[in-house]
Amino acid sequence: MELDTPDGRKKYLNDKLDNLLEGINDSYGKMLLEELISRLEITIKDFNDEIVELCSQLSEKEKERQHVIKMMKSEDTSPDSETSAEWEKKLEEIEKDS
Repeated sequence: MELDTPDGRKKYLNDKLDNLLEGINDSYGKMLLEELISRLEITIKDFNDEIVELCSQLSEKEKERQHVIKMMKSEDTSPDSETSAEWEKKLEEIEKDS
């Protein structure tokens, strides 16, 4: 079973959905199967695109967090309360955007 390629997914769907169309006459069965496969392919593609975008966003947010942490570590080890408050605001903004 190869679900990494469109042809592999199509073959898998065809194999699994053939038995769903038993009892429906041949002319409607083929049309229904083609429409179902088409819709499933679109759904799978949309899902994959959303997952890729989500992973990209998570990666970018992690880079931002690491940058903020690195900046915090590079400052004086005993920051005054105003600097600390500024960092807290920046961290809250990053968390809010997540």
